[in-house]
Amino acid sequence: MKKISIYLLSIIFIATSCQKEAEAPVCVLSSTSILGTYKTIAQTSQANPQSPVVDEYATWDACEKDDLNVFSSGGVFTTSEGVQSCTPPTDPFTANWTLSGNTLNLNAMGMVIGDYTISNFTCDGFTLSYTDSTTGQINVATLARQ
Repeated sequence: MKKISIYLLSIIFIATSCQKEAEAPVCVLSSTSILGTYKTIAQTSQANPQSPVVDEYATWDACEKDDLNVFSSGGVFTTSEGVQSCTPPTDPFTANWTLSGNTLNLNAMGMVIGDYTISNFTCDGFTLSYTDSTTGQINVATLARQ
């Protein structure tokens, strides 16, 4: 009986030690990995680097907080109302996007809307920052993948 127990324990040990642990997905920022639907979960601004940070997101209505931002293949970016529609409804927005390194460029109707710096990119979302070259205002948004 003692030998059977030792053999049984050996088999269980070998079987469990050979199982591979689930590997966490590797999320490297690319034109493919950014594709998807996101919601903005934080938005701040600063008049300039010496100014206090203002929590813009706290002033948004619930109908704005559930809006969707979609990065589609072919370089199309769209925004749309979420489940809660604002009154009056927010107009959908469409632009073209390109990614170069960690710089996301948005343009619509041939005009550059902005070059945003992407940081903290993970499988679950990322942070976008933009500094207005004219005013020096700094805007930072955090997007969560849906």
